[in-house]
Amino acid sequence: MASAYYIVLEKDIDGLDALMDGKNLSRHVQLLDEAAQELGVRPLSGFFSMDEDAVADVIGDGAGDFEVPPLEQFSTADGLATVRALLPRPEAQPAIQDLQACERILTIAAQHGIRWHFQIDL
Repeated sequence: MASAYYIVLEKDIDGLDALMDGKNLSRHVQLLDEAAQELGVRPLSGFFSMDEDAVADVIGDGAGDFEVPPLEQFSTADGLATVRALLPRPEAQPAIQDLQACERILTIAAQHGIRWHFQIDL
């Protein structure tokens, strides 16, 4: 089973379908992070955060063995800056649908002043 990055909003927005596939984003995140660094924007993996419950869902019973940093929420403006910088890049093509989904979700979240973070689904 492939892992997938997905957006978690600070709170739900009525009428927004925040679902995205995220598998290609997960597969190509290292290449996209390198491109983001070249562009001078925060790498996509820099928006990753999970709370203790989410870590427990992924790891299972062994989650208590890890100290989990506090959940961090990020500005949609920062997320959009990264996504929009990456969209025209050749490195983005394998994950273009995931990046477009990110742009759609973050644009609406920005209109509502809602912060966000990435989580990973295994």
